Amino acid sequence: MKTTPNTNGTLSPTPSLVGAAELLLALFPANDSRPSVRWLRRMQSRGLIPYKKIGRRVFFDPEEVRRALDRQFSVHAKNL
Repeated sequence: MKTTPNTNGTLSPTPSLVGAAELLLALFPANDSRPSVRWLRRMQSRGLIPYKKIGRRVFFDPEEVRRALDRQFSVHAKNL
């Protein structure tokens, strides 16, 4: 778990769960390459990205989602 310094000098855990819009901003910082929330929800419904549901709200861990996207959508060169 990541930690961040408080104003009094102690360390506190950084929240790692974010909503859909914040996840897209974290994973795709450039506006021109950022997919839509609809795309994210489609990937979620297909089970391609991990998420946590608390009540009706859905949260994502950006690090877990990045690893899942890297596994799913990496292109490997063929050895000839």
